[in-house]
Amino acid sequence: MIEPTIEGRGNIPASPTLVIPNRVDLVSLRALEEALGGRDRVVWMVENTLRPDPEVMMYLSQSRAAGFLCAIDQSSREDLANMVRDRLLQGRYVVLLCGRPGQQQAALTDVPSRLLSFADGSKLSALPVYVGMYNNDLLRGIVTAAPYDYLQLHFMPELKAGPALGARVRAAWMEAAADQAAAHPALQENTLTQALMHSLTAHPNAMIIDGVDDSQLTYRRLLIYALILSEKLSKNISNKRLGIILPPGKLAAIANLACLLAGITPVNINYTVPPETFRYQIEQSGVNRFITEMRFTHKQQQFAWPSQRDLLYIDRELADVGNGNIKLRDIVIRLGKTELLTRSLKRKTARPDDEALLLFTGATGGIAMGVPMSHRMVLSAIMQTGSRLTVRSGQRVLSAMPLYHPAGLICGLLLPLLAGLDMVTYPDVNTPRRLCELTHNYGTVMTTFTPSQTYELLKAGKPEHFSTLRHFLVVGEKLTADLTHLAAKEYQLNLQECYTLTESAAPVSICAPSPTPAPGTAHIIPAGYAGSVGAPLPGTAIRITDLHKAEHSLPPTSMGVIWLKGPAIMQGYLKDRPESTTCMRGKWFCTGDVGKMDADGLLTICGRMARFSKVGDDLVPHEAAEEALHRVLGANPADGVPRLAVVGVPNPKGTGDILVLLSTLHKNVVPQDLITARYGLLNARYPASWAPDRIIPVNSLPVLPNGKLDYPLCYKGVCNQLGIGPA
Repeated sequence: MIEPTIEGRGNIPASPTLVIPNRVDLVSLRALEEALGGRDRVVWMVENTLRPDPEVMMYLSQSRAAGFLCAIDQSSREDLANMVRDRLLQGRYVVLLCGRPGQQQAALTDVPSRLLSFADGSKLSALPVYVGMYNNDLLRGIVTAAPYDYLQLHFMPELKAGPALGARVRAAWMEAAADQAAAHPALQENTLTQALMHSLTAHPNAMIIDGVDDSQLTYRRLLIYALILSEKLSKNISNKRLGIILPPGKLAAIANLACLLAGITPVNINYTVPPETFRYQIEQSGVNRFITEMRFTHKQQQFAWPSQRDLLYIDRELADVGNGNIKLRDIVIRLGKTELLTRSLKRKTARPDDEALLLFTGATGGIAMGVPMSHRMVLSAIMQTGSRLTVRSGQRVLSAMPLYHPAGLICGLLLPLLAGLDMVTYPDVNTPRRLCELTHNYGTVMTTFTPSQTYELLKAGKPEHFSTLRHFLVVGEKLTADLTHLAAKEYQLNLQECYTLTESAAPVSICAPSPTPAPGTAHIIPAGYAGSVGAPLPGTAIRITDLHKAEHSLPPTSMGVIWLKGPAIMQGYLKDRPESTTCMRGKWFCTGDVGKMDADGLLTICGRMARFSKVGDDLVPHEAAEEALHRVLGANPADGVPRLAVVGVPNPKGTGDILVLLSTLHKNVVPQDLITARYGLLNARYPASWAPDRIIPVNSLPVLPNGKLDYPLCYKGVCNQLGIGPA
């Protein structure tokens, strides 16, 4: 039997209290019993309709352990609290013990929210215990049931009685889960380069399928080409970073892998940004050489390409590779002697905390900032994402999202390479008909697109095109209810909205369909619902703070600023920018997003901090107001194309803001238009404070290269037009 590791014994209070572990199996039950002073010091609290596993019940019966049954649906909170209080007065710890409800992979807890929150507002305090179950395998590193390779119990500090006790227990579990994930053995000595080498040799026949011509490149041949290119890079590139200007495909995969093998940081460049943004990124990153393809430079002529002397063409570099060169490396790889092929590379041995990748943010806040990603950070992202998603070696992924987007890089390239998945690649997301054909013809199980791209894909396809997709991840922008409804009703497709940030290598959360109940119980742990972005991935913790006082933490169910902690979260921007000091508090990162969690731990994003306005006593979320106005004014928000933008600017006549609506739906604005908007919102039961004070017609709305609204430009334009000084 596995010997569990126990941390935080000093947090166990001498006086008996309510103990709430996130889950319990037989091994962890015995460890809990021992840590709390033995069988005579413990009473087990069991929910009647969610009983533990038979082996646990058998152990309790044979050991004549003390316990009592309760019923969530048949007893009041007060009655349940009194049951606990009576046992505490007998000098025993009361340990909440429940079975296995229906839930998604690597869920945080087995305890349903109704049971977790029974002590809210009572005089009971609680001792949270996080039980973590882990495997040595990186892709399935975090699990929720046996078999597992090791088990950790972490006793957290006791929480005082009071409101939202259940939510505070969940928050304590999340933080313990993040700390335990960061200490996972697979992240301590391993590097991304080593993990990729191991996976490519372990899955030599997995392949990249080029969606342009249906050609195939096996992972063994991919490794061979990457090794050859890495030797050339090692000789010719003296800089520690190399810019990669390539769309998704086999050449981009070869270039990224070759950089890592040569000890060079790949910097996947956004080839849709304006020249000034590109120049700024180059200045910040210090990149002075770039690798691309001749054909792509001709196709992407609007890009501000560097001078010819700074460009390497990967198609030329690989054109003169002889068959003998390939066969020799093929034999060495088949013999498992890949270290012989890397000895000639001029590189230092990488360490887990060394820089592996560099990405730039989408400039949502007005400026694109560099985010260095260490080997540990990227491998953590793979572990967390792989533990949550149900993908297996041999399945296929459609990869069309550009690699300068974290979802494209992690879910579209690195996860498939490390999991032995086939990749079906296509270099252009704006060809929906071909993407539908690829999805259907190759039976892909996972893909990633933005909402507007998803809408175009649905318009071009039929339900049968998407029949094999198990994970249709939607990233970059808010997924509207209209688009969700369209996909479910017309295509029988569950879109899974993700909360993604460049500052987090892994998706922060994924909204998944509700799981099916487990045998013997009707209880489930929800995985998402329309409007939420789902539960955080395992190993990511969330904290909510006051909108105006970052040091003031709020209960997770309150609306406030979202902070993140976990091994896949960055620890600072490139070159120690001033933003690093304001967005980091210890290991906690401030996202600048406003949101809240519900009792089940599902996260809802309400908008950016900059996109809230104070109107009277109300706080108006711009994005929610925009979605409501789209409906009221008869626009179709399902296509993801922004036609309206709410901008809050200082009110010259007093405190607070006035709301200005930038609209592509209006040509000539008359007073009746404001009345129509106001009463349309009221009739639809939206707050009156959401109604615009002014409507300004525009031909189009400015958007950033990542597809998000360029709010700073909208704000500046409105202030200039109204003659108002910006706040």
